[in-house]
Formats: sequence, C-alpha cells, structure tokens
Amino acid sequence: MRALTQDRYGWDALEVREVPDPVPGEGQVLVRVHAAGVNPYDWHFAAGQPLIARPMTGGFTGPKPPVRGADLSGVVLEVGPDVTAFAPGDEVFGFGAGGTFAELALASVDSIARRPLELTHIEAAAMPMAAVTALQFLRAAELTAGQRIAITGAGGGIGHFAVQIAAAWGARVTGVCGPRNAAMVRELGAVDVVDYTRDDVTAGERRFDVVFTNAGRYPLRALGRVVVPGGVVLANDGSKEGLLGPMPDMLAVPLLSRFSPHRVVNVVATESGEDLVALGGLVADGVLLPIVSATYPLDRAVEAIEQVAGHGHARGKLVVTLV
Repeated sequence: MRALTQDRYGWDALEVREVPDPVPGEGQVLVRVHAAGVNPYDWHFAAGQPLIARPMTGGFTGPKPPVRGADLSGVVLEVGPDVTAFAPGDEVFGFGAGGTFAELALASVDSIARRPLELTHIEAAAMPMAAVTALQFLRAAELTAGQRIAITGAGGGIGHFAVQIAAAWGARVTGVCGPRNAAMVRELGAVDVVDYTRDDVTAGERRFDVVFTNAGRYPLRALGRVVVPGGVVLANDGSKEGLLGPMPDMLAVPLLSRFSPHRVVNVVATESGEDLVALGGLVADGVLLPIVSATYPLDRAVEAIEQVAGHGHARGKLVVTLV
C-alpha cells in the first residue's frame, strides 16, 4: 500500500512510499481509508517538536510508527481475532493505530464508531481528534446551560467544534477569532465574536464562567483576570517549540489553580469510541457540523501538515483524501 512515511525527523524526511499492508491483531480492524484528518499532532511527530517529547514520539532519531496521521474515515475490510462489534463493509470513523495517511490503516475497536450517515467520509475524518478534545475539555469544565464561555481560536480545528458543542449545551458562547472567521463562528452558535486583531478579550469588563484557550495567544494569568471567582480556565496549547515546548505552562497549571480564585485545567485527551458515538449523536441532532476548509491528495499531504504547524490552521479542518 502507499503511505506517507518518515524514517527520521524533519520535513524533508516525509515521503509517500510503498509499505507492507498492515494485518489486524486482536481487538483491531483493517480499514480502507477514504479520508484522514490533519492535526497539529501530525506536525509534532513529523518535526519532533518539542524536543522533550521525542522519547514519547518514538525516539531521538525518528518517530514511531513511521506512518503519519491519526484520524480516519473509511470502510472495514477485515477484522482481527474475536472482533464482533464490527464486520467487513462497515463504514467507520475514528482514531487509527500506526498511521492513517495511508491506503490501509489499523484501528482498535474501542477507538472507532460507525460513520454518521449525515456526514461524508471527508467530513467524518475531520472530527476524531479535534472534536473529542473539545468535548473532553468542556466536560472537564462541567459546563452547563446559561454559563458564559469564551473560546479562543474559535475558528480553528478544536475551537470550531467547541463553539458548537458549548452552544448545543445551552452556554452563551463568545468566540475569539480573526476577522475572516467571524461570520462562520457566529453561524456555528457564538452569541458574540471578538476580533483579536482589534480587541483584547482579556481587557475590559467582560467576565466569563469558563475560558477555553486554544491558540496560545494569551498568557494564562491574563485569561484568569476575566474569569469569575470559582470559574475555569481550560488551558490547551501544544504549539510551542524548542526543548520544553508547552511543558512549563502545563507544569504551572496546578500552581495557578492552587493560588487563584478560579481553576486552571489541562486535559490529556484520550481516544474514545464512546465519545465518537456521542459526537455522532450531536451530528444527527443537527447541532454539530465539521468545517473542512481544504482537502489534499496523499501526494500533497506534507503541504497539509505544514499548514497546521506551529499555531495551527486558522479555519476549520484540513483533510487528506485517499479515495
């Protein structure tokens, strides 16, 4: 099969090659990939950034597995031993195991769900990592109807899902984004939009029960100034490079929570088939829709990864197409 692989860190190491077809093991299925979502996660693996994370991405010389990509949508071709939840021919979406920028990919049965019929494979492939992350962060905030939430990076991958989920739960959403995404963010459910190029959401009289930061544009202390006592700052920014990357900010989270009148929360999002089912329910209810701003064939997948490098792509999601 053809797949985007690399044997060392660096953009010039990424190349589409012929590699052996994967074989499903216990608890796995083999999927014919129709489309695969692109995430900053893929950039971290490709570039080996931050440096401190290299032992977790496979080692100091190159990433493992060598195939890039985490999200997928496609059709089950084969099931592993003792798998009964899925059968050949089932259309699924979720998280792959061992890379998804490939014609074929493995997936754990606990990390996929049936593709929502309301979505194309391209739309479904845009959801897993970004939408599940948004859902798990908002749950951690215990967000309820009527609460006021500000979401930075509201036009991006995680942000645009968070806007829709929070609005569906009855929260009053303020989306923070650039001017070209303002209309889209309003259409997705924000009752107010702050253009960060003209207005600083951390200044002035606005106050929120929850602030969900995705773009890394604002220091956590500044965001804390606009959160009510007892409120929550959801800290999600993995964009920093260098030796330690976002680690100093992550280590500061418990200290800020301890000495602040509000909570500061960082969530390590996990793969979850149950959460994919829950998100599919929101899609069926007509309150959640992935925004895909561009698609790329496998031979141009590196361009897509470059688009989400650093601070991330600024409008919805990018998707690599394989069928």
